Amino acid sequence: MSERPTSMRRPPSGVRPRGPLVLIVEAEDSARELYAAELASAGFMVLEASDGATGIEKAFQFGPHAVVLDLILPGVDGFKVARRLRGDDRTQDVALLALTGLASQKFEQLALAAGCDAFLSKPVSSPALIAELLRQIAQRSRGGSQPDLSRVARDR
Repeated sequence: MSERPTSMRRPPSGVRPRGPLVLIVEAEDSARELYAAELASAGFMVLEASDGATGIEKAFQFGPHAVVLDLILPGVDGFKVARRLRGDDRTQDVALLALTGLASQKFEQLALAAGCDAFLSKPVSSPALIAELLRQIAQRSRGGSQPDLSRVARDR
């Protein structure tokens, strides 16, 4: 799976690109592209990564407001990604959402222990994902610079 030369998605025309920056770390191309398109349409700025190591690099480089993280990834798994992002000053305050097909209480506990703020099971509806992203970004941004959440469509 090769990544596109640029993996930054801008919202479609007519949607102002001033929403929070979200990094989607998902190995499955179709799922990653679907989430990216839905979030971009809602007004988020979106970055994509298809593996854990690339996700960590992009998080350090771009400083997203949130990371939507699959737990099963090639190379560095989502649990290790979460621990790495939580343990670094550059990303310790980013909102981390585990979004995975591993729908069990055990995996939820492991994801939360690794540093994720929320655990969502696939498939998840766009409104549910957007609502959780907005909630977690608002909670994590209390002390720092607050992104403009008003530009995100909440009623999709």
